[in-house]
Amino acid sequence: MKKLLTYIIIGSACFSACKKTEEQLYTAQDNIYFDLNFKDLSGNNRRMDSVMYSFALFPEKSVDTVWLPVRIAGMRRSEARSFRIAVDEKATTAEAGKHYKSLEKEYIIPADSGVAKVPIILFAADPALTSKSVRLKLRLVPTEDFTVTNPEYDSAKVIFSNRLEKPAWWATWQGELGNYSRVKHELFIRAAGVNELPVAFDAQVLPKVLFAIRRFKNFLASPISWVADNPQEGYTLEPAGAGKYNFFSITNPGKKYLLELNPADNRYYFTDETGARIV
Repeated sequence: MKKLLTYIIIGSACFSACKKTEEQLYTAQDNIYFDLNFKDLSGNNRRMDSVMYSFALFPEKSVDTVWLPVRIAGMRRSEARSFRIAVDEKATTAEAGKHYKSLEKEYIIPADSGVAKVPIILFAADPALTSKSVRLKLRLVPTEDFTVTNPEYDSAKVIFSNRLEKPAWWATWQGELGNYSRVKHELFIRAAGVNELPVAFDAQVLPKVLFAIRRFKNFLASPISWVADNPQEGYTLEPAGAGKYNFFSITNPGKKYLLELNPADNRYYFTDETGARIV
């Protein structure tokens, strides 16, 4: 009888505890966070705290969008729910309206979904972006629908510019490409049809690499003919006087490259950021 009574007491305690746990599970407010995790080469989960972007990689664009995934930690619901994002002004150097579009008052997690992608709209017009990067730091804010409880995951940074840095792969192929300059790198992206080359020499990719480099060299040798022969690329030339032209994408006329005739060899050359001819 004592054993039976003991079992009943224990069973009642377990039922009470389980019921309380279940109530806590279903009544606790859901949490929300920036999901900037990725798997490294070893298959381990890593978290980024920043998203990097350069307009110089996309010469046809003067406006672009970076998408930040926001995910819930909790239950999906059959109704849409809202969340808010604020700019951390102390850690932000980008200016609203100048470098990015001001944030919306709130964003939505759709019904029956656990994630939303927040559009951060960036602008390339500021000439200073060709010489520096700016930073936009964002922080999730609690709402009636969501709490924000993990400081490590409640913020994200978008760092962007309109400039390039020398990539590691340039050294691998410098014998074909020549000395590095930012303007030369930008023109390579525009003419070669690729944004990057392999860092390591590989015989299997060599034909594709040489094809891209050959396209770039043909472009430098005769940029006026290249524009005429490749209308699908979306570039044009406008006379700039005194035997000069401005080369630019028709979708982004604010980014222009000066092309000048050299009477000594009757060829047109671009100049890089130091004033040297690009060959």
